[in-house]
Amino acid sequence: MSVKQWSANRAMWGQNLRQIGWIAIIHWLLWLAAIVLPMALAYSQYDPKVGNIPQWYSVYDIANGMEALCAWLVPILAAAGVVRYMHEKRSADFIHSLPIRRTELLAGQMLIGWLFLAVPLVLTALVAIGCLYGLDLPWPIGAGDVGRWLGETLVVETVIFALGVMVGVLVGQSIVHIVLTNIALFFPTGIMVLLFSNLPLWLYGFPDGYYLSGNLMDWALPIRYAMLTDQAMSAGEIGMLLLLSLLFFSLSIWLYERRPTEAAGQALAFSVLRPLFVYGVAFCMCLTGGFYFGQVQRQWGWILFGYVAFSLIGYAVAQMVVMKTWRVFHKWKGYIAFAAVMSVLFLTVRLDPVGYVRHVPNLSDIEKVYFGQSVMNWQNPNLMEREFEAFDQFLRTKDNIKAVRALHAQLVHDQPLPSRFGNVRPIVIGYVLKDGTRLLRRYEVPIEPYMLYFQRIMGSKEYKQQYYLLLRPSGYAPIRQVTIRNVETGRAEVVLADPKEIESFVQALKQDLWNEPVEDIIGGGSTWQGDIELLQSDGDSFTVPLSSHSTHVREWLQQQHHWEQIQKR
Repeated sequence: MSVKQWSANRAMWGQNLRQIGWIAIIHWLLWLAAIVLPMALAYSQYDPKVGNIPQWYSVYDIANGMEALCAWLVPILAAAGVVRYMHEKRSADFIHSLPIRRTELLAGQMLIGWLFLAVPLVLTALVAIGCLYGLDLPWPIGAGDVGRWLGETLVVETVIFALGVMVGVLVGQSIVHIVLTNIALFFPTGIMVLLFSNLPLWLYGFPDGYYLSGNLMDWALPIRYAMLTDQAMSAGEIGMLLLLSLLFFSLSIWLYERRPTEAAGQALAFSVLRPLFVYGVAFCMCLTGGFYFGQVQRQWGWILFGYVAFSLIGYAVAQMVVMKTWRVFHKWKGYIAFAAVMSVLFLTVRLDPVGYVRHVPNLSDIEKVYFGQSVMNWQNPNLMEREFEAFDQFLRTKDNIKAVRALHAQLVHDQPLPSRFGNVRPIVIGYVLKDGTRLLRRYEVPIEPYMLYFQRIMGSKEYKQQYYLLLRPSGYAPIRQVTIRNVETGRAEVVLADPKEIESFVQALKQDLWNEPVEDIIGGGSTWQGDIELLQSDGDSFTVPLSSHSTHVREWLQQQHHWEQIQKR
């Protein structure tokens, strides 16, 4: 390195310290306020007699929300600071006239920006460890927890900072830089949510909740950071994030070497990105409009209006950002082309060339079926065992497999589009085939036209035995007390504690549950007359409704002269 290059580099570092050194100070103060200050306050309020120690199981429990904001926003601010010279024409012209290669220039900027993040974190960790060992308090966390926090936070902030630098090279305005960096952080999660939420409109039966209920939110780094209270990063995850940071830094240098100097002040630095940006915004807004009206109206006219209106707004706004003027209406031909491509895409999905919608497995291939209204129990069957009323079930008898398959085939044939004001039940149908293949569909089903199918499935012995905890073999501990409460007052009117009375009453209750109409299970088919609370010997309790169809229970209560007590006001 020549004397001129060394002098120019030193001048750049000095300028960075003067102009954006405050970011490091703010960064340190924020982390002190988020971690060290709560420790000091806990120490000042500690009473050995009371033992009021904060229940912190990790450093992330101290101030999770504030910590997530610090790890999210400060790296973006640091990235905006170190590449700001690219976005102002006078600064860009001056800096690029210095005897420094662009690679060295940006590498130096990235290094000082990263130090603005790393040094405050290390100092905060040292102060926190000093508090843990210097303040005489039985802290629930130790130096190891602080070390874990330091490592994970530094990795997360490094990734966000690297992404921010890369976005900064791609754009020519600081405000666009900050906005697009935040969008890029949430883009993987956001675009998948929009795609999965729109697919049920075009592919009848697509189970969007199944794909949205997984680890999709982990793809958004700020959300993943906030979840570190429950799930620490694995070595593989940390390695992947570090490789991602290295990729962003490398791409930043590669792009910077090819970035035109005159891009300062433009929304996007590379001309090839402008149509991608315009049509990308239009596409995302199109999906947003379809999703919104699909949830609110559920009518094809409004859904198509949402696609057109929102995409047109997105296209116009994106053109205004790129062209830096509101006079963009002469660009209407570009929108017509976009609308034509989207129409072909939606029509192709709707025609379903792969047969996704019409596929119903052969009866001989099915090992068991899943019938319910939630995809969560499909993914976690063990959750059903703890439910007092299990609407979601795996069914294995041949009759129930036939009944569920018949309902599925009828829904595929009819493809009803229920009104948002009608009596509609979400139905999830899943298959586990003999070769291990799993198939899942979700439908919004109007109740009345398909009641015969519901009665055939939900009225079966297998379904009812699994539906109520009281009917499951060994599903509950011995009942030691029965309490029947008035429907209006909620007051306990009848309390049974005698074992023989309890056994006789439970048998009557079971008989009513076996005879309960399917309309009652679905809801709204009977008059609610009270609550039957059953206390188990292990201390747990569950409640069964006393309805107008509880004929055996009513007869038992009348024989024991308890019915009048329940009916009194």
